[in-house]
Amino acid sequence: MNDQAACRTTCNGDTIDKLSADEAFGGEIGLINFQPTARQNRIALGAVVLIFFTVATVAPFASVTLPVFAAFIPFLNATILVTDLITAILLFAQFSISRSRALLVLAGGYLFTALIVIPHALTFPGAFTPAGILGAGLQTTAWLYIFWHFGFPAALFVYALLKQDSSGIRGSIRSAIGWCVAITVGIVFTLTGIAIAGEPYLPRFFSSARELTTLGKFVPSVDLLLCALSLALLWVRRRSILDLWLMVVLCAMVGELALTVVRFSLGFYVSRMLSIATSTIVLVILLAETTGLYTRLAGANAKLRRERDNRLMNLEAAVASISHEVKQPLAAIVMRGSTALRLLGYTPPDLDKARAALNKIVTEGRRASEIFDDIRDLFRGSNHQRTTIDMNEIISRVVESLHVELADHGIEVQTELRPELPMIWGHPGQLQDVLLNLIRNAIEAMEAGDAKPRVLRLTTERRPNDGICIKVTDTGPGIDPEKLDTIFDAFVTTKSQGMGLGLAICRMIVERHGGRLLASSGEGGGAQFEIILPIELVPTLLRIDDQPGSVPLSSSSPRSGR
Repeated sequence: MNDQAACRTTCNGDTIDKLSADEAFGGEIGLINFQPTARQNRIALGAVVLIFFTVATVAPFASVTLPVFAAFIPFLNATILVTDLITAILLFAQFSISRSRALLVLAGGYLFTALIVIPHALTFPGAFTPAGILGAGLQTTAWLYIFWHFGFPAALFVYALLKQDSSGIRGSIRSAIGWCVAITVGIVFTLTGIAIAGEPYLPRFFSSARELTTLGKFVPSVDLLLCALSLALLWVRRRSILDLWLMVVLCAMVGELALTVVRFSLGFYVSRMLSIATSTIVLVILLAETTGLYTRLAGANAKLRRERDNRLMNLEAAVASISHEVKQPLAAIVMRGSTALRLLGYTPPDLDKARAALNKIVTEGRRASEIFDDIRDLFRGSNHQRTTIDMNEIISRVVESLHVELADHGIEVQTELRPELPMIWGHPGQLQDVLLNLIRNAIEAMEAGDAKPRVLRLTTERRPNDGICIKVTDTGPGIDPEKLDTIFDAFVTTKSQGMGLGLAICRMIVERHGGRLLASSGEGGGAQFEIILPIELVPTLLRIDDQPGSVPLSSSSPRSGR
């Protein structure tokens, strides 16, 4: 739009960007812009068919006289008053969001109907007094009825004309609604005064309390013609749910006017029931769609909260993962540094062993740097450091790096590595982290369980369906069957100092490589973890989730920190 972001208008302390009507005035919010679904179209069509079927069925018998029940009119008009007043309030609320001129006029039309039925009921002969109250004459009620059924379709006609006006109401919403209400009340008072005070001078529609004159039979056709024109214009400019049901309302009003004959006839009573339909249809739709909007809003808010929680969890996971992974080389650096200082303090200093300890410090420092790179690649979903990997070589390297730690805990390592194991495509550092984490978990489990003997078994094998399997089995206490369902859940741990991220991150890494990580209790006790990885994967197929920060730390499969 040409006026987008052109200026700012201040009204009643509220500042409004001068944007397009759809953007600045919430044009995409509310029933004025929501297009009807196929189901809603079918329901509306069914309602129209039912209305015209009723009219066609009653029309041949419309003039059949029925018992006089004048009290029916106050009850009917009171119902219309309440429903149209609520409808007007809801439409004013919609206007306060969209600032649409068309909605303001439509709300005024419903307010007009709600108010005009009051003098119509009070002046109806026989409802309260034989001649009606407020000084009404014989023609007063008839003229109010004509005003009523002319004013409402006229409002719908103007609504249809203004629907495509994208400028919207600028300025105070309260002021616009106030002026609309004031003008509507003024029109109703003016028309009521004309119908009462000018009754002797107005054309006569009734020759008696029940019999219509020739003019009285003709004048409703004018209202009917205006309804037809409004219906045609709405049909041409229809685009929303509200437009659809306003056309149904006009069809009901056409049916009502078509059955307008002598008072207290079959057509009279049925036409009054159709007037109830004209006042309640839009109210029901407004309430139903407003409830639907609130339901969708609540769902959107819940999704936003989940998205926020996921982002916070990803951030927390990244920080916790860094802490979890870096602690291990830092602890090794501290231990090797203490060893080197102790060796240098000997007399004479044991330089060879001190040099070996310092070399290991350098190695662990490089390892810490690689951890940061691996974690960055993990949470970015990056594939640029992936290459062909020999998992037997990775396992041998990990066992060698943990040789001292395994020996210190009295753990025997048994390896059964299948020769000529197929190569896989992946990130060497990340898969090495998985094995390091699983082996350290096994060390801690066997240390806590006082298992004798302590055996760590590492095996590799070829799977029948183009995959390889790496098994890490220990002789610790095993996994509690009740915790197998949550063994890979993020931030769930059974260790007093654990963060519950180790196995969750391991599962994430394996799944990033198109594989699976499974946990079970070993046949002879202890725990067994299986890493199943596909082989000969084309690199492009590994892009399971390249969106940074969107990596789930849990999935539908059960998982947890151990």
